[in-house]
This record gives sequence, C-alpha cells and structure tokens, in this order.
Amino acid sequence: MKRIIVTLFVIVSAVLISYSQEIVKGQDTVFVRKGPLLLDSTLLNRNIFALLKEPGLSGNFVTIEQSQSIESLLLTYISNSSGRKIYGYRVRIFFDNKQDARSRSEAIVTQFTSQFPDIRAYASYEKPFFKVTVGDFRTKSEAMQLLKKIEGMYRSVFLVKEVINYPPV
Repeated sequence: MKRIIVTLFVIVSAVLISYSQEIVKGQDTVFVRKGPLLLDSTLLNRNIFALLKEPGLSGNFVTIEQSQSIESLLLTYISNSSGRKIYGYRVRIFFDNKQDARSRSEAIVTQFTSQFPDIRAYASYEKPFFKVTVGDFRTKSEAMQLLKKIEGMYRSVFLVKEVINYPPV
C-alpha cells in the first residue's frame, strides 16, 4: 500500500512539475540551484486519476491498481485546500477616499479585468478608503513583475502583503 502511494506521488509530481537545475562547481563545493517552478497549465484543475485512464498519443493506457480510498482521499485533500488562504502579495492599483472613489474603483476593476483577464482583481472598502488590489502572488518577486508591467497605466501602484487565495491545484 505504501509503495503504491509513493509511486503515485512520483507520477503526479513528474506530470505536474518540472524543475530546471544548474550545477555550479566551486573550488571545493558543488551548488545546485533550482530554477523557477514551472506548472503545466494544460493539467490545471484536472483529475490526475481520470487523466491517467485516458489513452495516450499512441493509444496506450496506464492501469493503476489501488484502493478507491486513495483516490477519494486525494480528491478530498484537493477540495479542502482550494478554499484555504495563505499570506502572499498583491499589487494595489487604486486607493482613495473621495466622494467618487466607489465608482472610480469599480471602473478600474472593470478596466483591469478587460486588459488582464487571467489576473484577479479585488475591490474592497476599509473606512474611509476604497481600494483595488490585483493578483495572488506567493513571492514578492512575482508581484514585482506585474507591478513593473502596469506601472505606467495607473497613477500609483505599490505592493501589499495580504491574505491571498490558495493557488489552484
């Protein structure tokens, strides 16, 4: 049973994630630097068990012999994790408390989502300010990439550390 779980974990890891590695040799030390984590977006939100049951390019099939409880436990874990929140970074693109701030914040959300449909925008109100923040980034450097990309489009943009949505599995 343990062997099947480990094997399945290795298969899932190999299918979903790929690392680029660079080996740097010093005078008496070897460093291995891992590159950025790359996620295959074609597999995003897909059930790995259903995917493995589909025929491959040349009509081959993968047969997994396992208890049904393993699949149900993994699917339960994924569904429970999707609602979880973690700390990360977002880019604030609007922050104002004037009388027309609500309508301006709504307009900015609409404008941003039309320009960047794959990045979520969040409008919020904390007395006395209307705010618009965008993105769900785990690291500051990821958020900075978006900030640099949209810097000239909005009057003031800056990073904020907030509770973000858990990345999709």
